[in-house]
Amino acid sequence: MKNIPIVIILILMWGVAWGQADDFNSGKFYVDFASFKSDTPGLNQFEVYYQVFTSGLLYIHQKDEYMAHYSIGVVIKKSGKQVTASEKEEFIRELSYEKTTGEKDFVINSFKFKLPPGKYELNISLHDLNSDDVIPLKAPFTIPDYEKELSTFSQILYARKVESLPSDSATADTLRDKTVRNFAKRDWLVIPSCSRNYGDEATQLKFYYEFYSLKPMADSNVVVYEIIDKRDNTVAADTVALFLNMKTSMIGTLSLEHMRPGQYELRITAYDSAHKKLAVSKSSFSVVWSALALVQNDFETAIEQLRYAANNEQLNKIKKAPEKDRIKAWNEFWKSKDPTPNTEENEVKDEYYRRIAYANKHFSFMNKEGWRSDFGMIYIIYGEPDEIERHPYDRESRPYEIWYYYNPRRTFLFVDSGGYGEYILQYPYDGDVNKNRY
Repeated sequence: MKNIPIVIILILMWGVAWGQADDFNSGKFYVDFASFKSDTPGLNQFEVYYQVFTSGLLYIHQKDEYMAHYSIGVVIKKSGKQVTASEKEEFIRELSYEKTTGEKDFVINSFKFKLPPGKYELNISLHDLNSDDVIPLKAPFTIPDYEKELSTFSQILYARKVESLPSDSATADTLRDKTVRNFAKRDWLVIPSCSRNYGDEATQLKFYYEFYSLKPMADSNVVVYEIIDKRDNTVAADTVALFLNMKTSMIGTLSLEHMRPGQYELRITAYDSAHKKLAVSKSSFSVVWSALALVQNDFETAIEQLRYAANNEQLNKIKKAPEKDRIKAWNEFWKSKDPTPNTEENEVKDEYYRRIAYANKHFSFMNKEGWRSDFGMIYIIYGEPDEIERHPYDRESRPYEIWYYYNPRRTFLFVDSGGYGEYILQYPYDGDVNKNRY
């Protein structure tokens, strides 16, 4: 009798966070990329990094193991035409079901291409070969011409982990290891942070970059690292004195201690001995606190964010908990709502905070966080609308939107009455939501 595979259906929570594109949705699939000057004239090294969280894959149980099977395909286009492509097929084997559901288990890998300077489009897809689900993603990117400027930086590679590589004869053997070979940068092993998300345990921003000059540099130089917030304020900075040459590889670090959640810009600037600016490189990253980190660092806001999920009695119980018992009280609240208490995941809690993150990204207005807005409130309580009717330019009325939900049947009208972009929920309210408004 043939062995019939037992299919383990896991909850798929696919998403993508593009480090250099507009979509920063949280999920189980993260992609980032960076380019560097290569030793081949006219060509530069373009590297694509991807991170797959394995609990989002479909595992098949056969004989004594659980197996996930997927492929990652990359197609690079220029002016709509394919210029190169590559694909990796990968297997994950686990001996127990529990191993297939680990929320923090992931695979990181990379693709490397040689491309001339220019504008391109990256197309990358994650294909779960057990479920046949395909997640296609695309983003534009530019390969700089590193020969055009006298001095310039590479693009920035954000790191989740940096280790020194051995400098003795063991290096050759070490580089035979696939992981080290993929992520070796001069004297370091640089594991990418594909999501560019930091916070919680990752309280130090780590990054790799290269400096290029078309002629030898005679004097000592200064490189300044700055973290810039959305108001263009410098919230962290450091200065490094060093000798830059025609190609210099560097690891930089900045502390993110006590930095509030949000999107920031990392700016790297090189100056010569006369303080003349030589080159600048900048790109964005995010500080993200988990809900638990919010409880630890900003208890008042953590309690306020529960207003859409907890009643007054539940909120008062958590508020009145002694400081040493706050986390316990918060965990007990969410445990009471866990639909699958025997697993690591709490789907209700995860979805709730996913909606808060979405609201902050899409509905924030000036100094008002998105989860406090009327758009955010309805989105967090009811989720994605089934239909949205938008009227931004009607002559006879202020800009307005109507959100429709089919189950339960609800309709919500929002009006930008002030004309400044803040949409206010209009009375009468469809559903008991007024008690939750800010």
